[in-house]
Amino acid sequence: MVVYTLLRKGDTDECHLFEGELNDRVTPKTCSVSLKSICKKMDKGERRKGADGKVTTPPFACQDEDAARRQCATRGRSVCGICVSSLYRTPED
Repeated sequence: MVVYTLLRKGDTDECHLFEGELNDRVTPKTCSVSLKSICKKMDKGERRKGADGKVTTPPFACQDEDAARRQCATRGRSVCGICVSSLYRTPED
């Protein structure tokens, strides 16, 4: 199952969506995160870091398409428009 994780880019404060796969064989459930965002403008390694130098917790992780769409809508323009548009594309037959 394809799931989505939203990561905040450190130098711009813009959020980008990353696709991944749900790993439901472990508890708690986890997911993989692709190396590049959907729009290809952010690498996973560019995540925002806190004052302690550790990466910050993502705004959301491992969400299905509907949940990701709702979460992105609540964040408005802080989420990359190209990434968000992928959640609204018409499925291919």
